[in-house]
Amino acid sequence: MKTIIIVLLLMGIAGAQTVYNLQPGTKGNQIKLTVANISDKNNADNVVVNLLRKSTFLKFENEADTISLIEAAKEKEATFRFEVKRNAPVNIKDSIEFSIGDVSGIMMMKTFVLNFLAPSEFRLEQNFPNPFNPATTIQYQLPAAANVTLKIYDILGSEVAILVNEKQDAGYKEIKFNANRYASGMYIYRLTADKYASTKKMLLLK
Repeated sequence: MKTIIIVLLLMGIAGAQTVYNLQPGTKGNQIKLTVANISDKNNADNVVVNLLRKSTFLKFENEADTISLIEAAKEKEATFRFEVKRNAPVNIKDSIEFSIGDVSGIMMMKTFVLNFLAPSEFRLEQNFPNPFNPATTIQYQLPAAANVTLKIYDILGSEVAILVNEKQDAGYKEIKFNANRYASGMYIYRLTADKYASTKKMLLLK
């Protein structure tokens, strides 16, 4: 979970741009925009903070927040919660933009530049659900580009399916395995990515 806290000065100037690192596949992230009314005389009424420019790879719980009143020389907070999709392309910059304005017509913009972090290691995850019928999801991660194969074997070691056989970029990957055509029982799935190899078991129950 990542919390980004920004202070914005209503009738002021936004601060310098910062790049924020986010982990693909995470939930419960937050952006907290603290809006400060720098006037020492006038209140700010109905300050609306809107998510103006979205990202394909972020899913927000809310895209607007209204602060009914910010008294003179006071500040209030607008909070936006979001998750980062697992398929976000790693080591590539993205951006979102908020607009902040009140009934007097004062308006300012705040852009967030985002970087989606690559995983730090190769890893094959346990499939879910497990046991399964008839479909399950297999997830894995690549810290760098690699030649990847993901194969399914029966309990006797015979190959029954090839799910992946290609070069893939770094990132968080997932693939569905549909076992409609296969009999109930224990199966083995094996990931190889260049020199990395890992094997796990899964149970099909029909």
